[in-house]
Amino acid sequence: MEERRKFVRLNTNVDVKWAKITPDKEGATGDLSKTKNISGGGICLTVYGKNVDIGDILDMEIDLPTKKTIKVRGRVAWVGEFEIVGGRHEKNYDLGVEFLEIDEEDRIEINQFVFSFSCKKDKNQ
Repeated sequence: MEERRKFVRLNTNVDVKWAKITPDKEGATGDLSKTKNISGGGICLTVYGKNVDIGDILDMEIDLPTKKTIKVRGRVAWVGEFEIVGGRHEKNYDLGVEFLEIDEEDRIEINQFVFSFSCKKDKNQ
């Protein structure tokens, strides 16, 4: 089956502060994690020891290397559990998070970041 994406993704580690939104804690302070990849439409976020389910809503602050911090709200589209060999025995997860609320200027900023690195990578190959 061929996978079709609306947005080009960049495999990169970017710092993300995130908080799971619950009915009693809107915008609660969350944890710091890293992305596995990023696009204008969402991110793959790695979290450690946190139980997050498909459909959960996350508030996120994404710190791009361009020194721009982007605030976005997203929905967890998929969750993949993994184990670190020889690591701690707590659960680790990759989360596919689709952006739900993002300023268009911020989406453009992410896309410019993704394309700037994609172009550099292509030139070096």
